[in-house]
Amino acid sequence: MANSSKNMEQHHIESSPLVIQDSFEGYPLNYFNLPLHYRDDLKSVLIPYGLVQDRIEALASRIFSDLHIHIPEQLICMCVLKGGYRFFSDLVSKIQNENRLRNDRSLPMSLEFIRVRSYVNDRSTDAIDIIDIIDTGVTMVALKKELEKYNPKTIHVVSLFTKRRKDKKCIFKPDYSGFEVPDHFIVGYALDYNEYFRDLEHICVMKESGITKYKVQDGDKVE
Repeated sequence: MANSSKNMEQHHIESSPLVIQDSFEGYPLNYFNLPLHYRDDLKSVLIPYGLVQDRIEALASRIFSDLHIHIPEQLICMCVLKGGYRFFSDLVSKIQNENRLRNDRSLPMSLEFIRVRSYVNDRSTDAIDIIDIIDTGVTMVALKKELEKYNPKTIHVVSLFTKRRKDKKCIFKPDYSGFEVPDHFIVGYALDYNEYFRDLEHICVMKESGITKYKVQDGDKVE
């Protein structure tokens, strides 16, 4: 029995992020299928789509294991649009798979959506999405404070990425995180740059020339 418990601990899925080291520049582009319209704008593939999906599946299993909620109560899953929609959809789908396959218990859920302001160029004009990536954490702190006004029993934050900033200015740590990434400019898997690159499957590092190419000029507006 003791050995069984020890094995369960050894195979417990991590809620903390898988760390991508600063020294890792990514995989060469010529090993992947990439949209022709973006190939010249990308430097490398940092995280392949398959690895993203495997990590999301693991997070779904961990969340299902951690949270014990019973009807008539529900887990309210809140998606921050736009960048978080892809991760949110895949994560909820994989939790639903747990519901279908498990006979011992289930996790009732309801879905809600909220939108914060998007990136303009290489900085956040107001906030950063809480579902796809946490950068400074400023918006997550403000949003969590706002949600606490409704007196939920608990609030859990799930982020696919947390960025390891060079200035180390991040004031929020999510409860569950998929990857910790270097301070690269990344796009793909619904992470956009001025509304481009949402249709890119892999997480990729942009070239400086690509950042300049898609930069919003003064006076332009990105919704």
